[in-house]
Amino acid sequence: MSARAEPSLFRAILSSFAAFLAAGIRPRTPLAKAIVLVLVIKIIGIAGIKIFLFPHSAEPAVDASVMARVLGPAKAIDLPD
Repeated sequence: MSARAEPSLFRAILSSFAAFLAAGIRPRTPLAKAIVLVLVIKIIGIAGIKIFLFPHSAEPAVDASVMARVLGPAKAIDLPD
């Protein structure tokens, strides 16, 4: 890629990203407004799930006894000689 092509490519990516953000911030059609509303509700739901199910101070209590209970007892494997 030549040095001359990079700025125009970068400008094209930034302009399309700006247009995408503008469409999300100020939707023009009823369908676009409904899509933005649903996406905002989903983001709020995901954040709520994160807060209530995975608090910052909680750590999973996994040790050897828990793994043995979940996986079952270890079995010896007979390998042919």
